[in-house]
Amino acid sequence: MILIAALLLCAGPSAGFAATQMADLENALMCQCDDKCGKVLINCTCDTSKETRHTLMAKLGSGLTVDQIIQQYVDKYGETVLSAPTKTGFNLTAWITPFAALVIGGFGVRKVVHSWVRTASAGDDSKTDDAEEPAPETGKYSKRLKDELDRLES
Repeated sequence: MILIAALLLCAGPSAGFAATQMADLENALMCQCDDKCGKVLINCTCDTSKETRHTLMAKLGSGLTVDQIIQQYVDKYGETVLSAPTKTGFNLTAWITPFAALVIGGFGVRKVVHSWVRTASAGDDSKTDDAEEPAPETGKYSKRLKDELDRLES
């Protein structure tokens, strides 16, 4: 009984560790099926992905690390087998470009909106300036208005 419990305790963490390593491999590699489905291996359900999973399990069982297995696949298929580009060399642009585009686009939108607001407020200012400018005092209504305002001030 004690021997069985000890074996289960030893096998439990290693099985969990192997499952984690397998998940890491499946997330890091693209499916290489004949119809070029373009899916990450963990999301693919074709026959090729099933065969690849068996091959990966065998390689993990033989003692290879995740990085070594990934490198073997890169050597065999090229960098296109990776689900994400490496963060070195020209591939670095694949990581930087989306963020740079967002920042540049944000500044562009800000500038356009700012120019619209400035144009709209300049148009409003011209209308309010016209309303605030006193009209020349001519006619009987201007005199009456002036008299009423003088009376209110005193």
